[in-house]
Amino acid sequence: MFNGKKKPKDDWSTMSTVVKTEAKLQSLGEITPSRRAGVIYRNNEENAFQSNLKSELNDVLYMGEGATKTAFEIEDDDRGMRWVVLEDGNFGDLVSSVYTVGNAIGMNGGADNLLAAVFELYFTGTVEDNTYRSGLRTYWIYRYDRKAFYPFVPTGDSEGERDRPTEARLGQDLRKHGLAIEKSLTEWMGLWGIPF
Repeated sequence: MFNGKKKPKDDWSTMSTVVKTEAKLQSLGEITPSRRAGVIYRNNEENAFQSNLKSELNDVLYMGEGATKTAFEIEDDDRGMRWVVLEDGNFGDLVSSVYTVGNAIGMNGGADNLLAAVFELYFTGTVEDNTYRSGLRTYWIYRYDRKAFYPFVPTGDSEGERDRPTEARLGQDLRKHGLAIEKSLTEWMGLWGIPF
């Protein structure tokens, strides 16, 4: 029986839009992905999976069929958050590994601790109205609680230093190219201290 309710979005259906968007923009010569991405979460030492995360992720990323063998490091930042920083030359594998890490943490009692997945990309050309400079580093941030992305363009290391006008234009352009963008600009939270 149909009840008219929409099925809630899952992380992969939303996160996978970054693969299509990046491929389209790269084919247009407008963007180059970095080899790095990360998952940020609040660590819970009482959670057995999180307290043994390195070993658990070795199993998840390196063993079995479909293993991406993506390199990773676990780092703590100065704000008390923990990062799983991943590196892979294949952007599709990098996205898959980011999803796998978030899913593994979430499925093992850490869903409420997941904050965001972060992808680093650089502009190599211009987009739409020639407003982006070549070499501009941007982060495409996926918020687990909102099931959506938004662009983040920091201009310095201090909190509040960001290029909001560029983020707004970039958000419109990325939405046109298929990225699932967070509609509410007030939810585009700044994230300083990204360790890559």
